[in-house]
Amino acid sequence: MNDFLLSIESSTLAQLMKQVGWLFPGAEIFHFIGLCLLIGSLLIVDIRLLGLADEVSMDAVYKFLPIAVLGFFINLLTGILFFFNDPFRYYPNIAFRIKLVLILLAGINALYFMVTAHRHPDLASKGDSKLKTVAALSLLLWFSVIVCGRMIPYVE
Repeated sequence: MNDFLLSIESSTLAQLMKQVGWLFPGAEIFHFIGLCLLIGSLLIVDIRLLGLADEVSMDAVYKFLPIAVLGFFINLLTGILFFFNDPFRYYPNIAFRIKLVLILLAGINALYFMVTAHRHPDLASKGDSKLKTVAALSLLLWFSVIVCGRMIPYVE
């Protein structure tokens, strides 16, 4: 594994991250913007699915999903930049590893939502208990991702 991490650390991308003074802080700014897009959009979707905003149509709510996807991909790209910047710090970090597992679980949860919602669009309007569980799990997983992300600098 050390050879793999060494190859990442010596890559052109890693060198760029270390040599271009504004690149790391710029990536952090975009990571925060991506987080706002992702979490802000998912809050709207999940709150509606939980039945806390029944007056909002599901058609209107679904329009936020592409924004959430955009936020996710911004965070994915900037997260890769952070990892390349210091792979020996991130790879062994337990908060980072837990964060990755939580992101995977959140992705599986989102996939289940997409399959369920598209096959049965009326379920969301009726307040289906499975979709409520998916929404609650989504909020729990994504807020846990945020907590783990914030813990990375403090956990060795």
